[in-house]
Amino acid sequence: MSRRQAEALFGELDADYDEVFAVQGEAARRADAVELAELAELSALLDELDAELEAAEQVAAVRVPRFIDPQRAGRSRRRVERSVLRSLPTRLDLADLAELGEAAEGEAA
Repeated sequence: MSRRQAEALFGELDADYDEVFAVQGEAARRADAVELAELAELSALLDELDAELEAAEQVAAVRVPRFIDPQRAGRSRRRVERSVLRSLPTRLDLADLAELGEAAEGEAA
């Protein structure tokens, strides 16, 4: 609101318009300061996020060729298969296997 508009609307009030405009200006400056602080905080969060994404991208750049390279992928698959086969005797109790074999023979007879 301009000074002329304020005087026209509130002419009958005894008010110091300079003081009113000073308070309005101070309120606007404080609002701007709060907004700038929030923007700075958001900017810091975005910078942190960008750094995390860049680090993840670098890790992915190292890991991806291992999966794309067919020779490495084959070796990795064979290693996994061997480890699964090695763990089978510990996972399956031989007595349980014998019982299953006897039960299967009894059903077949």
